[in-house]
Parts: sequence; structure tokens; C-alpha cells
Amino acid sequence: MSAGRSGRTLTSTALFAAAVALPVALPLSSAAFNLLSQLAIAWLLLLSVGLLVTRAGLLSFGQALYAGLSAYAAAHAMNAIAAAGWPLPFALVPLYGGLFAAGVALVAGPISVRHGGLSFAMITLGLGLLVAIAAPMLQGFFGGEGGVSTDRTAGPVWLGLNLLSQRQVYGVSAAYVLLAAGLLRWLDGTRLDLLARAVRDNPLRVAVSGSAPRRVRLHLVLVSAFLAGLAGALQTLRVEQVSAGALGLPQSSMALLFSLAAGSGTAWGALLGAGLMVGSEVLLASLSQAWMLYVGLGFLAIVIWAPQGLVEVLHELARRLRARRDPDLLWGLAALLVCGGLSLIGASSLIELLYAVRQQLLAHGVLRLWGVSVRADSAEVWAGAAWLAVVSTGLGVLVRRVLAPRLRVEGEAA
Repeated sequence: MSAGRSGRTLTSTALFAAAVALPVALPLSSAAFNLLSQLAIAWLLLLSVGLLVTRAGLLSFGQALYAGLSAYAAAHAMNAIAAAGWPLPFALVPLYGGLFAAGVALVAGPISVRHGGLSFAMITLGLGLLVAIAAPMLQGFFGGEGGVSTDRTAGPVWLGLNLLSQRQVYGVSAAYVLLAAGLLRWLDGTRLDLLARAVRDNPLRVAVSGSAPRRVRLHLVLVSAFLAGLAGALQTLRVEQVSAGALGLPQSSMALLFSLAAGSGTAWGALLGAGLMVGSEVLLASLSQAWMLYVGLGFLAIVIWAPQGLVEVLHELARRLRARRDPDLLWGLAALLVCGGLSLIGASSLIELLYAVRQQLLAHGVLRLWGVSVRADSAEVWAGAAWLAVVSTGLGVLVRRVLAPRLRVEGEAA
């Protein structure tokens, strides 16, 4: 690795560590720390998915299997520690959850890693569905419909941590995020990393060279399951409750969807994906009942126009802007963003109007749209939203056509 690249890597690592640790010292509200804890948990889960996708080309539809089982294991461990009065701090329970998930992967992994591609995706989907269906029948471990409850404050105080506040819960979550980031940093360039990438590109050639592709895949699945297990146990520590919903296919699908959209094989990519995921599930869902429709449309747009993931797009754009150093180009991008924002407002207004009418959600025909009360049966409102969507989209296409050649030529010259 060159000195320049090593320096950029160290700077990026230091910035990421500071971004994770800094909120602990800020005077934030309990709700803000709760949101940050969700972000940290989502980061771990998306990193576990992205690790498989980017290193070995494996699409896992069963990541909730590891996260969910470790969440149950963490709840039982916390209840057992509290009942027996053992001097084991609950802050270490996520570590137990990660190791528990890795143990599960040691049993389930050999079944799924015999082949990559579609075979791996279908087997992980089947295993996840199998456990989700079996969970209500095994009430001793899964607790039936009510799940398993626990109390994070019932454990011994350790290093001043009683886990009473959301600040402390985020502090523990941040520590495990940094641990996972260190694990990711250590993995880069190791023999396992290189072999996993080789298996992704040409498994037959790896097999001929003397390394078993299935063993390489299994080792990477173990690392991925450990990260998913950390996420599941931290979720139990945060909400003090785990139910069969943690094992469901929607959990795995959402993690895979946002991982692919952001490109979460790196620390920053997983952070972007986690931000989009938590923002959709928490913020967007509180604003619109049609939030899943927006998630689906956004994912389709990314797959069509940015299949390599948003992080790669942003990285490439930043590289070309540094090479160009043209203020006019920045103004052009700003105009493109404005057009995109206006187009988004117009299109989402049409969706909200249509959704409200179809679902009969309106009280007296009045809808709150972007902070303004409008009548859904008003033709002017529909026409205005359509005009805004069409005109801003048209302007955005024109601006993009002007910018694209300049970015492409400069990028090729660089």
C-alpha cells in the first residue's frame, strides 16, 4: 500500500471513529441517543450483509436468522445472570451474542456454502424461513407470541455502567461498532480477504490452486454471523424485548436491500445504508403511510442508475470534482439537486394524494401536504403537483445532459 493511500485510510478511520464516539460527549436527548443506538445496530447488520456481498459475492436472505437467534440468546443470558446474581456485566452480553451467532453459523453455514450465487441465496432464505416458522412451536426458547422480556438494569454495575440511560446504551453500542470497524480493518488484505475475492471472481481457479471455495465462504460467513449477532444482542439490550418478528424475512430483506443500495462493504458505506434504513423505518414512516412505496421506488431508481451503490457513485463524483476544480460544475450540480428536490416534491405529492384517496384516509377531504392543508378533490392541487413533477424532471434531464459530457471527459482524462 502506498504512503498516500495509507495516509488516506488512516484519516478515514480516524474520522469514522470520531463520528461514532463524539455523540457520547454531546448533550443530546434520550430520544436522540435511542435513534443513534438504532443507527449503530443497523450499521452492524448492514456491514454483516455487505461483507458477504462485496467480498464473496454472496447474497444472504437469512441474516435475520443470526441476528434474531443471538437476540434471544442475549435475553436468556441476561435473565440467567440476573436470577443467579453472577457478577457478569450486561455490557459484555453482545459479545456473547456475536459468538453465539458464529456458533449457529458453524452448524448452518456448511449447508449453505457448498455453492455460491443463487444456491447460497435460496438456502439462506430457506433456513431463515424454517427457523421463523419453527419459532412459535418452540416456546421454551422463543417464548411464544409474547417473546422473551428482560431488564438491562438488573445486571451488576461495571465501570460505572448501569445501562439505565440511553446514553449508556449508545456508548456500549458505539464500542461494538468500533470493535467491528477494527475487525473490518484487520480483514482488509488478509489471506481470507484475498481468497474470498478470488472465490467471488473465479471459484474454479481457487479450487485448482488448492484452496476449497466452500471453506473460504464458510470462514467469511462466520465473520458475518458474528457481526449480525452483535447487532441482535444490542437490539435486545436497547429494547429489553425480543419476539419472533426478529427472525422474519422482512428483517433480512430490508438489510439486504439497503446494503445493496448503499454499497455497505465498507464502514462508510454501511453508515450510509444504516442512515437510509433507520431514516426510512423511523422518520419516513412517521411522515407517510406510503413509506414502503417510497423505499421500493428509491431502490428501483438506484438499481437502474447506480447499480454499484451510492457510496461508489459519491466517491467517483468527488474524484472527478477534485480533478476538474471548476466552480461552474458545482453550480451545475447544485441546480441538478434543486431540480431533483422539486421533482421529488411533485411526485411524492401525487403519491400522497392518490394514496389518501384510495385508502379513504382523509378527514373532510383535507390533506396536510408539506405543511400545507389542501383538498384532495381539488383539480388545481392535482394539476399543480403534476406540473411541478414534470417541469422539474424535464429541467433536471436538461441539466444532466449538459453536465454529463464534462464529467465524463474529465473523468477519463484523470
